[in-house]
Amino acid sequence: MALPGVSRDEPRAGYDTVIIGAGVQGLAIAYELAKRGHGDVLVLDRSWPGSGASGRNGELIRSAFSSREWCDLFELSRRKWLTLSQELGVNLLFNRTGYAVVASTEEQWQQCRDDWAFQESRGIPSELLDQQQARRLLPAANPDLVRGAVIQQEAGFAHHDSVVAGYLENAARMGVHVVAGERVTGLLRAGDAVVGVETARGRRIRARIVVNASGGDALAVNELVDLSMPLVAARLEMIVTQPVRPFLTPGVAALELLGYCHQTGRGEFVGGTELPRVDATTSLNGTWTVLQDMATKFVRLFPLLAGVRLLRHWAGTVSQTPDLAPVMGPVPEIPGYLLSVGWVYGFMGAPAAGQLLAEYIATGETDPRLRPFGIERTRSGEWIREGSLVVDAELEAEEAR
Repeated sequence: MALPGVSRDEPRAGYDTVIIGAGVQGLAIAYELAKRGHGDVLVLDRSWPGSGASGRNGELIRSAFSSREWCDLFELSRRKWLTLSQELGVNLLFNRTGYAVVASTEEQWQQCRDDWAFQESRGIPSELLDQQQARRLLPAANPDLVRGAVIQQEAGFAHHDSVVAGYLENAARMGVHVVAGERVTGLLRAGDAVVGVETARGRRIRARIVVNASGGDALAVNELVDLSMPLVAARLEMIVTQPVRPFLTPGVAALELLGYCHQTGRGEFVGGTELPRVDATTSLNGTWTVLQDMATKFVRLFPLLAGVRLLRHWAGTVSQTPDLAPVMGPVPEIPGYLLSVGWVYGFMGAPAAGQLLAEYIATGETDPRLRPFGIERTRSGEWIREGSLVVDAELEAEEAR
C-alpha cells in the first residue's frame, strides 16, 4: 500500500527537476518549487519517503546559535516552523515549549553568555538564564549540571513523521511526482553537465536540474559524477522511553553531556547523545556502546529516569562535513547538478533550505543566507565556526583544519 502522495504511475521520460531523496530536505524543495508554479518535479527515493534520517532524528528546532551563518539560516527556518502547520494544513505537532542550551561548567557558562550577546546583535530572540533561573526551568535536572542556560522560547520540537507526510501530500497535490523504491544508479551527462538520471530499473529520465538530497547516501550519489568533497557518512542513535509523569518542558541541549532531549505530550522521553568521534558507518542497527552512553548520561542529568524502561532505540545515517554545516547550491564545474547534503541539523533546517534552494532553481539567484553554505568553502578551507553545537568542540576544530 503506497503512502498518500506516493505515485503508482511510472516516471515520465523527462522533468524540469529531479530530486534524489524523499526525505524532509528533498520534499521541502519539491513543495517550495510547486508553490512557486514549478511543479514539473520528480522525487525519487530508493526506499520510502522519510525512511532515512528524516524519520529517525531528535525533532528539535531552534535558531539560537553562535555564528552569523547558522543564525541567519535557522532563524528563517524557525519563523517558518511557527506557521508551517497552517500552511500545509497538517498538524505537525510543533510544540513551542522552548529550547534550552544548558551549561554545566564556568567555561560553558561564559560561552552561553557570549552566544546570547551575539544572538541579541543578530535579532535572534533568546534569553540568558542564570543558575537559579535555569534550575527553576529544569527542576528535575541534577543541579550540579546546571550552571546556566540560553533559552529560546519560540522554539521546541515537531513530529518528524507528520512533517514528512505534510510536505509529501502537499507537493503531490500540486503536481510533484514522488516515486518510492526507485534507486538512482547513474547520472546522465552531456559534456560536463548533468542532464538526467538513470535508475536500477533501467529508466533514463532527462532533467534540467538534478538535486542530490539523499542524506546518508549523498557520497554514493556524488561518486556518480566523480565529485570529491570532504563529506563522510555518520550514524546517530536515539532512544524513546515509556511514558513518565511530565518533568521536562523545553527541549534541552546539554553541552557537558553532548546530549539533546525532550519529553513528548504523551510523556515519552526522547533523546540522543554524541560520542567524541564520528561513527562513520551506515548500519541502522543500534549499538550497545551508544545505548549505554545515552542511558548513563541521561540518568545523570535527570536522576528520575533511573529504572525507566526503553520503548525504542534506533539509528539513522546522515552525511556530514568537517564543520558540520550543510553544503547547498550548485557545483560550478557540473552544470545542472545541485547539492543539499552534509545535513546534521537537517530536520530543523528543512523549511529554510527548501525555500532558498527552490528560489535558486526557479530564478538562478542566490539568497545571501544560502551563499555561505556553498561548496566553495569546502575547497578554500574557510569553514563556518559554530560553537554552540552539541559535539566535541576539540574534535570539530581538529577536523575542520
